[in-house]
Amino acid sequence: MLELRHLRYFVAVAEELNFSRAAERLHMAQPPLSVAIRQLEQELGTTLLERTTRDVRLTEAGRVFLDGAHATLAELDRSIVEARRASSGEVGRLRVAFSWGARFVTLPALGQAFRISHPDIELLTEEMWNSRMPTALRSGLVDLAVSVCPEVNSELSYERIRSETVVALLSADHPLAGEQEIELEDLATDGFVLFPRELAPRLYDSLVGICRRAGFEPTVRSESFHTSWELGVLDDVPAVALVPESVAREPPEGLVEVRIRDCAERIETALVWRKDDVSAVVSAFRDVAGTVFAGDYLKQ
Repeated sequence: MLELRHLRYFVAVAEELNFSRAAERLHMAQPPLSVAIRQLEQELGTTLLERTTRDVRLTEAGRVFLDGAHATLAELDRSIVEARRASSGEVGRLRVAFSWGARFVTLPALGQAFRISHPDIELLTEEMWNSRMPTALRSGLVDLAVSVCPEVNSELSYERIRSETVVALLSADHPLAGEQEIELEDLATDGFVLFPRELAPRLYDSLVGICRRAGFEPTVRSESFHTSWELGVLDDVPAVALVPESVAREPPEGLVEVRIRDCAERIETALVWRKDDVSAVVSAFRDVAGTVFAGDYLKQ
């Protein structure tokens, strides 16, 4: 049976055109090398090397076989290198789900840092509501999620990567829109724009909980905050919203950011992945993400 060692032996002899030098190059004795070459020729049913007492020459079949052997061994070596790089998280593909709120600062910062450190890993991203992420992760539809206030599932692992202050977004014609800071209870009589709770239960409850701890039950309007933002109609809604401050960096026209005085409330963003996922690519992304916001002004 033809083995890779036969190819390596043959290449050495063909390049040296001398069995003694080839054996020395291969760090083996000459007799077993000669036996291996004869086995190779028998397996192929043709003579590859013409031997005389004075020299060794390639036959036409030998020259053709040498070209193929070079190509095969080069491809094998390349595959070995790529496999080792993949096992260490240097190459591959990573499918990342992300919360809408991560698209403004968090995801771009992570993606840019990861591309610099791991340029040969392909990142595929998909915006996804938090409630869908556990199923997508468990099924293998995505490998990792960047989730703002993620849903908790016993089959998943979590790692917080940042914690942000909560700010208010107000319509530009809101009576408090010109203030630098306000008390959250100043908004108690306003209608808040959120989203259907079933799409991101923990995030919804966190935002409502902030209002409750400020002493009031928020009135929730029927409009969806995310949909109204995407459609560019938030300025038509006489309402307010609470968001992580990175979301408010560049608000749509007609909205202004107002800080909440003495607000200790924060919204966390975490990486989420399957507990049984031992992928080196996932591990590499986690390592990079752990450094991106270290020392950042948004760090708690």
